[in-house]
Amino acid sequence: MKNEDIMLLIKEGEGLTIEFKEKYTSKIVQDMVALANSKGGKIILGVTDEGKIKGEKLTGKLKAEIFSLGRNCDPEIDLIIKQVGEVVVITIEEGSDKPYSTSGIYYKRFDAVTQKLNRNETKSIFESHPGKSFDETSNTKIKIIDISVKKVQLFYKMAGISYKVTKKTLVNVLKSLNLMDHNLVNNAGVLFFAKRIDNFFLQSQVMLLAFKDYEGSAIFDRKEIRNDLVSQFSEIEFFLKRHLSLQAIIETSRRKNAYEIPQEAWREVVANAIIHRDYKISGTSVQVRVFPDRLEVINPGVLPKGVTAKNIGEISSRRNEVIADMFARLDVVEKAGTGIVRIREAMEKASLPAPKFEEIGSFFKVTLYRPQNVRENVRENVRENVREKMTESQSKVYKIIKENPKITTMELALKIKVTERTIHRIIDRLKSLKLITRIGPDKGGYWKA
Repeated sequence: MKNEDIMLLIKEGEGLTIEFKEKYTSKIVQDMVALANSKGGKIILGVTDEGKIKGEKLTGKLKAEIFSLGRNCDPEIDLIIKQVGEVVVITIEEGSDKPYSTSGIYYKRFDAVTQKLNRNETKSIFESHPGKSFDETSNTKIKIIDISVKKVQLFYKMAGISYKVTKKTLVNVLKSLNLMDHNLVNNAGVLFFAKRIDNFFLQSQVMLLAFKDYEGSAIFDRKEIRNDLVSQFSEIEFFLKRHLSLQAIIETSRRKNAYEIPQEAWREVVANAIIHRDYKISGTSVQVRVFPDRLEVINPGVLPKGVTAKNIGEISSRRNEVIADMFARLDVVEKAGTGIVRIREAMEKASLPAPKFEEIGSFFKVTLYRPQNVRENVRENVRENVREKMTESQSKVYKIIKENPKITTMELALKIKVTERTIHRIIDRLKSLKLITRIGPDKGGYWKA
């Protein structure tokens, strides 16, 4: 590997396959194991976490110590160690005999973080992800000419990476981001940077919906997005900012505006839906649905083996690790795999109901609830709109019931001078519009309007 290739990796920062160490310590064995258990990668000695080069010299003694660390892992990990410019680069291939451990402890790479795994996590992760994942699989249909240089340039700008992306440097950039292998762009590269995503995937779209009612039958805003994953996230964010209201919050004697559902929570939910969707399921889309009382985000794909709606957040798992790493570089999701915990904490801090996680067939749904005052205001607006559409007779019956909840159907018929059969028909209609509810039996009960 050339010095300029290493400099590019350092500019891009730590990620799924890259770890920086300011100086050598024997603890790097944890990162070696994590990389072998993940996609392989490189440990670069002589670089700070912030990407500042401090330098490291590869002596015979240092080389022997690092090789010894690899030999003492279970199974043994093969290494390539080289001096490249001012830094030492340790290359670890993805292991062919997973899982690997050191001193009986297992580690895995999640985005830019090495995490220790417990027994259940180890079993779950390596049973549910055999072989190559969808996002890292090479796509034989796409050519380098189909990749948008402008999209890559925008990604670098958003990630704060200062590097000139051109047609000449494009291949090196894609390889450094784990989006290309053996001169073939993988599916993650297509989803992020293809000029026309729908030329290669018909099932990568997102559907945005906003409803007037609670049942989802009255749509007042709808949009379908067929673009790259970064554009999808940005479009969803814009849509939710338009449909979720801002509220004034007082913190430590200072006033600030915040969205009724914490932005931290819904950003994480949306990003997870894009990252963890099963892109192999054709004819599906991520759905983001705004109701008067809640926000629902639904993505194709069931939870990984060992993860349930109850223990979600306790076990870190990635269906599409390369896609997750790309979003982590944009600081969109939590790198340490604690996103679910942060969603729950954000909702609790905002005094909102806990998020609801559930599997529905081959889909996974997350529900975030809007504040009670917003739900009540919207409910009243909806009811007002419904009342405006009532007939004169329906309006009269509704008004009488509201004034006298214990009135009988016979009394109503006499009052507005229609048959009792007509009153029953009007009441059925008012019930279907959810304007009235019967509390208790026909005799002794009352109406709630």
